[in-house]
Amino acid sequence: MNDRQQPGHPPPTSGVVGDTSSLGQACSSIDELISLTITTARHTHYAAAAEAVIALQNGRFLGGEQLFTAVYAQTTRAWWDLVDGEITHKKLTCEHAVVRVRSWARHFLTKEAPAARPGTLFEHALAHAARMAARDFLATSSQLLIHRKVQSGGGTDAPAPGTPCARDTPDSSPATPPTPGVPSSTANTP
Repeated sequence: MNDRQQPGHPPPTSGVVGDTSSLGQACSSIDELISLTITTARHTHYAAAAEAVIALQNGRFLGGEQLFTAVYAQTTRAWWDLVDGEITHKKLTCEHAVVRVRSWARHFLTKEAPAARPGTLFEHALAHAARMAARDFLATSSQLLIHRKVQSGGGTDAPAPGTPCARDTPDSSPATPPTPGVPSSTANTP
């Protein structure tokens, strides 16, 4: 199975992991859907970073679209890595971890203090990519939670509180999850 996109084919900038309509037939539980979404976010980030590195190694300049795609994919992955960290390190259920990180994303979007000084156009674009990734994370995670409610018949078969997710994690999470919105040069990388 080829997980990476080929050079010259940029990853999508919207709906990176947002289409859960087809995932519902392939996966039977919320744990599997969340695991698949985390893996998809990671692979999209790897592909976007590889595209930028290949462009630089070939002596080309990074275009605005390439840079935006890379930052958007990195920030999207950061949100899903936070979910994975909550599941892995704090032993929360998948659903509880998603709900907790959703509250952080809402706080990031609505209660973030304005910048102390005016920024450059470049800083504005990076902040826009971070906000866009947070909004898309909220939309995707909402679809996953709705799928869970529909699947369980309104929440009648919810797992007991404190029951950890039954999912495999082939990728190890960093000890400290990356901060959404921080450029990858200063963020923790696995």
